[in-house]
Amino acid sequence: MGFVENFIEQASAALSRCDDLLIAKAGEANPWFCPVFVKHRVNTLKESLEHEKDLLAEKLDLKVSSSAPRLLSIVAAGNIPLVCWHDFVCALAYSRAHPASVVLEIKLSSKDDIMLPAIVDYLLQTENSCLNGVRVRFVPQVDPETGAILFTGGTQAESYYRQSFSGVPMLIRTGRSSVAVLNGTESEEELEGLARDCFLYFGLGCRNVSLLMVPPEYDFRPFIQKVRNVLGTVLLGHKNYMNALRHAWACAMMLKEPGTENEHLPDLFVLEESDDLNPPVAVLHYTQYSKSEDVLRFMEDHRNLIQCVAGTRGLSLGHTQFPAFTDYADGLNTLEWLQKLSY
Repeated sequence: MGFVENFIEQASAALSRCDDLLIAKAGEANPWFCPVFVKHRVNTLKESLEHEKDLLAEKLDLKVSSSAPRLLSIVAAGNIPLVCWHDFVCALAYSRAHPASVVLEIKLSSKDDIMLPAIVDYLLQTENSCLNGVRVRFVPQVDPETGAILFTGGTQAESYYRQSFSGVPMLIRTGRSSVAVLNGTESEEELEGLARDCFLYFGLGCRNVSLLMVPPEYDFRPFIQKVRNVLGTVLLGHKNYMNALRHAWACAMMLKEPGTENEHLPDLFVLEESDDLNPPVAVLHYTQYSKSEDVLRFMEDHRNLIQCVAGTRGLSLGHTQFPAFTDYADGLNTLEWLQKLSY
């Protein structure tokens, strides 16, 4: 059995072993990792492995020269569970293709440092492990001698790594947000999908929709009802989210003109007119467009801040959290970048 087939089989089994105890432990370390969302993430990754076998067999078949770096580092964010999974898979394929033994070091965020180590432990204990020939280690700091870094994080951390590792090849992905384009003809199923696009993981992922682009006089009521139906129990039952919602409500009421009614203040989130792509937790922004050219212009002006756009021919509503393996973060081809380390 080749590396890719071996990895798919073993990784799928490892993800299946992420039981309620492990998921609860992840939630203790990060209260935003509620069990429903962690399970969704684990199941999504497992399904992706099973449904994309042929694609993975093609893409993960790398050619790496002996001169390529033998110490590779991943610096991970911590906004959603197993956020660095894609980098881990790509880096593992690189490491296994290297003619010499490779050290793959991973600096996890303290917000997401439970799940991946448990999965790696399982893989290491598996017969004919897909990790054979690769030393995976979890580190508090990146080794100064590292040969290359896969980085995901905020602007402050990015600045630190650029300065501290100025001579080291780095693939840098920073915080982005996603957009949905609506036209008022959305079906019940599409609105249900949009609810998940917006509020799965409490909206903390880069593929979560944070801005709705709508035509004038758009009726938000069907969407608001879908959020209640689909995610109301989870949102209402989460202490941190409700604290954020109360704060958002207070801010919204302070800005509301006396004596006016605001129909866009739903009970589970605050709907605010703004084209800012980064609203706080429990706030969803919307902006109006008059013609399709307005949408295209906005996308072009903000192309370096947008991760994906739902409600378009390329990505239907309800699918932002189900990226294909080749839907690379920030549009940067991780495998191609790793391949170039051999040049």
